[in-house]
Amino acid sequence: MRERGEVPLFQLPVPGEHPRGTLDAWQRRDMLVALMHPGCDICQALHRALMARAPRWRSEEIEVFSVVPPGQPEEPLPLGALQDSEGRISRELAQALGASPEAALLAVANRFGKLYAVLNIHGGPTEEVLREALEWMDLAQRQCGECFAPLDWD
Repeated sequence: MRERGEVPLFQLPVPGEHPRGTLDAWQRRDMLVALMHPGCDICQALHRALMARAPRWRSEEIEVFSVVPPGQPEEPLPLGALQDSEGRISRELAQALGASPEAALLAVANRFGKLYAVLNIHGGPTEEVLREALEWMDLAQRQCGECFAPLDWD
């Protein structure tokens, strides 16, 4: 069996705020990392679903990052997404996830960056992709070596 890869550690600038990225969550929070197509309606629908749930997930020690590679200059950046204006982080993410740089993916990783799943954002309806990602996140959290699973998981 092939060993799972890892999500690369990065930070991207956020206008008017501190830079954000997986480096902030490393060793602190599990991660959902979306690599989106710029200007894509399907990718933006997933991003909106992720952002709507992000405040609750933070309380459950899950952090969400949506990375958008360079696109057309007139394409607006979705609220809460991270702009990878040089494309370097997007390429590193795609390589770490075993995909081409043009792929639209949602990665599920534990707090140490170990990948549990890589899902195609275009692989089904948004809610179905999200449901599958959350099932993988549940597994990642159950396998946490630092924690004990709640009794209701048994």
